[in-house]
Amino acid sequence: MSAFERHAVARTLRRAAEAGVEIPESLTGLLATMECHSYPGKRWADEHPDADPSGCCWGAIFVGSEACTCWEPVYDVEQAALIPPASAADIAVRTRMCADCAYRPDSPERSDVFTEEALLELPSAGELFWCHDGLRRPTHWVHPDGRTVDGSPHDYRPAQLKGIPYQADGHPALLCAGWMARVLRS
Repeated sequence: MSAFERHAVARTLRRAAEAGVEIPESLTGLLATMECHSYPGKRWADEHPDADPSGCCWGAIFVGSEACTCWEPVYDVEQAALIPPASAADIAVRTRMCADCAYRPDSPERSDVFTEEALLELPSAGELFWCHDGLRRPTHWVHPDGRTVDGSPHDYRPAQLKGIPYQADGHPALLCAGWMARVLRS
């Protein structure tokens, strides 16, 4: 589950509680449980359901293989040294929506109503949304014991500094053009 999907789930639970809906304990612990899973650990556990947990780290010992934090990403490109912006004015906005922009009506991020609502509320909530173009992503993950799992084409893991993600070339990421269009409409 991506950080944005966790954001959407947390938002939905918070809104339900604010509306006076009693949230079952099984759901209140949901976010904590989701935080205990790592993408490669979960992928390994799903692909090898009968494998014994390695017990290599606290996550694997207390939760199981899906919570193993030992996996190391192997990126599609090398990360260049970060070039911090001189000021907030130096953060650029992408000039046009990319072909697979999350803000396009047919995007996977807008395929379910809860995630779509959370995405569309980011501008009015004052939360930034960055374009993925130029960001690095893991092509696969390697465990210290030699196991590997493929990365997801949607799992971007940019270098970050002071809350700003950076493109692989070292420049700050661009703000999403679809997000900016909604900001300007507000």
